[in-house]
Amino acid sequence: MVEATPNADLCESCGRGDEELVEVHRVYITPAAWDTEERIEVVADTERWCFVCRTHYPHQIDGAPEPEL
Repeated sequence: MVEATPNADLCESCGRGDEELVEVHRVYITPAAWDTEERIEVVADTERWCFVCRTHYPHQIDGAPEPEL
């Protein structure tokens, strides 16, 4: 059986293939509410994202000290 491998030239968030890709950590944000504190979770694994996804979704560029929210 042949195992499919992902195309390394496609954005792992949206699938676009016509832009430069950057290694990022996905960031999940839980907003504060009256009964919970705000929570920011940075995923340990990296993904390759295009410019459009980096402008629309919270992420942390691999090696950067802080996430871009």
